[in-house]
Amino acid sequence: MNYDYSKVKREISGFGGGYEDACRKMVVAGLEWCDSHPGADLSYKEFKGIYGLTTEESADMKLCQEAMCVPCGGDCTCAMMQATMGHLMFIRKNGWDKYVEEMDKLYNKEEGEGDSDE
Repeated sequence: MNYDYSKVKREISGFGGGYEDACRKMVVAGLEWCDSHPGADLSYKEFKGIYGLTTEESADMKLCQEAMCVPCGGDCTCAMMQATMGHLMFIRKNGWDKYVEEMDKLYNKEEGEGDSDE
């Protein structure tokens, strides 16, 4: 499937530039890995109040993470990984079209567009 981030208004990271580009490439790499491994168990746990640290990653999740690091040459932060894993999991559950729709809703809300309750 073609995962075209040019149609996604909202950023994953909010940092823009090369950091955001790396995050988007990581999500796409993860999606492509999932496309090749449709029955993969992508389970992991997060810590409440701690960002950038996950635990109990399944063997499949570790392989997916390795694939996600390839576009960055292995140079990604733990925060980037956790953020992109969250996006990956949403897309896996809801599909790309729903993801684009939700990202655009969040972008519009943050920009104050289409937010009238009157």
